[in-house]
Amino acid sequence: EQQSESVTRFQKSVYAAVQQLPMQWSEQPAMEQLSRGRDGQEDGALLIDITAKTAEGVWLAIEADGPDHYRQPDGALTGPTQYRNRALAARGYVVVSVPYFEWNKLRGDAHQRQQYLRRLMKQALQQASTNSAAAAGSSAGQQSRPQLSSGVTTSSGRVRRIRKAA
Repeated sequence: EQQSESVTRFQKSVYAAVQQLPMQWSEQPAMEQLSRGRDGQEDGALLIDITAKTAEGVWLAIEADGPDHYRQPDGALTGPTQYRNRALAARGYVVVSVPYFEWNKLRGDAHQRQQYLRRLMKQALQQASTNSAAAAGSSAGQQSRPQLSSGVTTSSGRVRRIRKAA
């Protein structure tokens, strides 16, 4: 298992918490892994903090997002971080972003950190399921008029899409 010198204490603590989750994995969590394409072949385009494959076969990309992933002073995700998340999603990963400022609030409490991770994973999996259902609906021709969308960045740095009929 190859780890770069850039692995932070924060990443290691998130990884330790992921390993302690009472979950069934089809591929165990691993740190500092190169991304794979939808075909399952390593493409090396991105270095992922933590990867794991759920028992249901869903690839998770768990990203420990430290201060460099957020703009100042508004706290929104930086452009490169937003790109990373979109590129990982395009490869079939469900991205679970762990903001450092939320993680630090848990003050090293292992039980709280595990609950927090489970909640983030559940939200990410639900969002991915909603997005794929919406994409399937639009590709099946169920939308009669073209849609325009614009993004709104929330205080947590997440981009919410607003859809308007043309």
